[in-house]
Amino acid sequence: MAARPQAERPLLQAVKYLLDTCIIEAPLKEEAGHDKVRTRIAAAPRGSLAISALTTVEIWTGITGAREPRAKRIAFEAWLKVMRVAPFDADAARQAFVIQRYLRQTGQQIGRTDPMIAAQAIAMGAVCVTDNLRHFLRIPGLTIENWLRAA
Repeated sequence: MAARPQAERPLLQAVKYLLDTCIIEAPLKEEAGHDKVRTRIAAAPRGSLAISALTTVEIWTGITGAREPRAKRIAFEAWLKVMRVAPFDADAARQAFVIQRYLRQTGQQIGRTDPMIAAQAIAMGAVCVTDNLRHFLRIPGLTIENWLRAA
């Protein structure tokens, strides 16, 4: 039996990082620090990166209104080949409820999508990679890294 090509081998590495929308947008928009994000993504073990299905919707929505949408679409599709798209499942939904309740009770509401992405990272046991520290630092139990502004 012949060995399967690298691209067809199963993803053996567990998801370690869930990348937030702003981290994916940085290289697409060539924002300051985007080269750091590209380097970290390129160096990550196969299968260790994921983006939420929610992030995918946000990116596709942003691309439709972008200058040069075709170029951005092609670039985003290339990113999707090196990372998983994680479905928003029942565990993430339960965690999102807990986070939303906590934020509401403490008067720290931060919108709808950020708490759900954070909940998904917690449910997956993954590090949330984001540049939006103002929102994500409010969420207890969430491990955060910022690859865009990393030293």
